[in-house]
Amino acid sequence: MNPLRGEVPLVLGERRLTLKMGVNALCAAEPVLGKKTRAILDDLEDSFDGPAMDTIRVMIWAGLRRHHPDVHLIEVGEMIEEFGAPRFLDAILKGMKSAFGTAEDKDGANPPA
Repeated sequence: MNPLRGEVPLVLGERRLTLKMGVNALCAAEPVLGKKTRAILDDLEDSFDGPAMDTIRVMIWAGLRRHHPDVHLIEVGEMIEEFGAPRFLDAILKGMKSAFGTAEDKDGANPPA
């Protein structure tokens, strides 16, 4: 597992999974959700209503594809029901932060034009 590349452990009882957030996860999620990346990220960061449950479910599924391609959307929904959405949202956000960083991580530097 590489936490510097968007990989996050997801421990669910006795089951240990590795969530890999990044470009491939977002590309897998876009057509399933019918949203572009910016809309997905806006939904995940919605502090007023919180993210849509389908966004959490699809992003977990997309993030599991690299290391656990046999896990399907229905199974992810069942995991969320058993362990609670906040645990999964936290894992998504940690993975996205480690994959892409934040504006604060960039020290205000802009890339050269």
